[in-house]
Amino acid sequence: MRSLKGTTKGCDIFREFQKGLLTLKVPITNVCNITTDGAPNMTGKKSGFLGLFNQNYPGNNVVFLHCVIHQDTLCKSALNMKPVLDTVVKLVNTIRSRGLTHRQFRDFLQSVQSEYSDVLYYTKVK
Repeated sequence: MRSLKGTTKGCDIFREFQKGLLTLKVPITNVCNITTDGAPNMTGKKSGFLGLFNQNYPGNNVVFLHCVIHQDTLCKSALNMKPVLDTVVKLVNTIRSRGLTHRQFRDFLQSVQSEYSDVLYYTKVK
């Protein structure tokens, strides 16, 4: 991992990337995937990291991907998840608020050898 001091333009990121490869003695042929946040300084076809990478390493087989965390954010902004979340929150609150129901639910999870042993409370995070 390398720190950027000053600007974070595509050329700055690419320069630090190259320095990192040299420092670690990693041949460019060992790079098979680069994951980005989708920002223009990373994905720009000419002056972004992706463009500079392809200009400097033509014919590479590197796959550029969009970060899973950021894909989730994109998906959330495109879909209306509120009705689904409202139903799930209501269900979780019903299970957790009644002692007998909650114990029965935990017993059920154990009987089906679930990966989870309990239902968690919903916490809204921004």
